[in-house]
Amino acid sequence: MLTCIDGLLDAPTLGAVREQLAASDDFAPGEATAAGRARAVKYNLQGISAAPAIRGITRLLEQQLMAHPVFRAAARPRQFARLLISRYEAGMGYGTHIDAPAIDGVRTDVSFTLFLSEPGDYEGGELVIESGAGEDAVKLPAGALVCYPASYLHRVNPVRSGSRLVTVGWLQSEVRSTEQRSLLFALDSALATLQQEPGNRAALDQLANARANLQRMWMD
Repeated sequence: MLTCIDGLLDAPTLGAVREQLAASDDFAPGEATAAGRARAVKYNLQGISAAPAIRGITRLLEQQLMAHPVFRAAARPRQFARLLISRYEAGMGYGTHIDAPAIDGVRTDVSFTLFLSEPGDYEGGELVIESGAGEDAVKLPAGALVCYPASYLHRVNPVRSGSRLVTVGWLQSEVRSTEQRSLLFALDSALATLQQEPGNRAALDQLANARANLQRMWMD
């Protein structure tokens, strides 16, 4: 399941994050945070996690993610494995790879990219996600996010000009199965729609009960 969420960051938060990162020199070659075959195809700059400014930004973004109802419904996060700030300048990209099954001892069920640059700030740099249905090239507005199963192959096309700034991360979900998370998300979406319109209260209660019981069965 590939889910795009618009406006995950509001304008003041996004502006503050971008301003701090623009003034920061706390970036290093990104291959240091890759493992195995991914290291050979990774060519970007990564925020230095130990730097106070970078650490503060990733903590803020983690709080924003956990507070967002659509993200929580789509990913059902139990705990984050890691958040990283990535910057791609002209000529940089990240070849086809798959994310590690565990990062810092945390199982990775869901991967996500939160876009911090506007699409017009750079050419190229699409996140291309491969699934059984083919390839999806994703390039979202600043403040928007895409999340997808960590088991999917993906790549970042080379940036031809400009600068691409994103936050990438991984998390362990309360529901390990992609298919089960997808069904729960569909139920959440249907309930949210019905709750906005006067309707059959008994039907709403039955849907909510079905969702709760499915989640009870499927949670690790």
